[in-house]
Amino acid sequence: MQGTIIDILSAIHCIDHAPSSAAIVKELQAYTAHYGFTACLIARLPASHSGHWQDLILCNGWPIDWYAHYLRKKFYRHDPCIERCRTTSEPFFWRDLDQHSLSRPALNVMKAASIFGLCDGICIPFHAALSEPGTVSFAGKRLDLPPHALLVLHALSHHAFYSALRLAGQTRRAEPPALSEREREILQWTAAGKTAWEASQILGISAHTINTHRRNIRQKYHTSNNAQTVIEAIRRHQIHL
Repeated sequence: MQGTIIDILSAIHCIDHAPSSAAIVKELQAYTAHYGFTACLIARLPASHSGHWQDLILCNGWPIDWYAHYLRKKFYRHDPCIERCRTTSEPFFWRDLDQHSLSRPALNVMKAASIFGLCDGICIPFHAALSEPGTVSFAGKRLDLPPHALLVLHALSHHAFYSALRLAGQTRRAEPPALSEREREILQWTAAGKTAWEASQILGISAHTINTHRRNIRQKYHTSNNAQTVIEAIRRHQIHL
């Protein structure tokens, strides 16, 4: 497990310091290839009527022939993944789309993707105040994801999205506030696999207080769950394994 964490931190470091969008794509593809992913894309989300969707792409790791076909057919106007990313902040697999509720044009988009070898994928939406929503998407012919893979993909995507925005000159990520001694203590026990109740017994405080601190730390780091928070805290040398 420690080796996995080290690999993740190494990938995050490379993504954060990537000198170009191509370098971000290369790092993402190198790390996710063993899951079966062969393509990735980082983009802000267009309005459904947008005629210049390619201008919103931050990092393009799609196959060239699929990208050209997608633009030529104006699939961005009917892509069900784009539509769902607008309305949720939760990652989802392409296979999770309700086929019965999709319009014919939307079904055509997904059918065409499979013809080009992108049979399944995952989209990780990003929504931030005073900013256009965006997504990091991965796709491939046949996926092989262990249970922890989604957490890893979410962590990598978080850094990739904001690194891509940085390179595009659209945002500058401020350093989050430092963790308090109590927050580091709680996060250290979280990294050790302790539940809120177990940590509360060790520290002599209530489980409610533990969960409140965990929520505050997630807000500081802009993370979605404890696993991502632990990875981010390790990366920032706030806690150690």
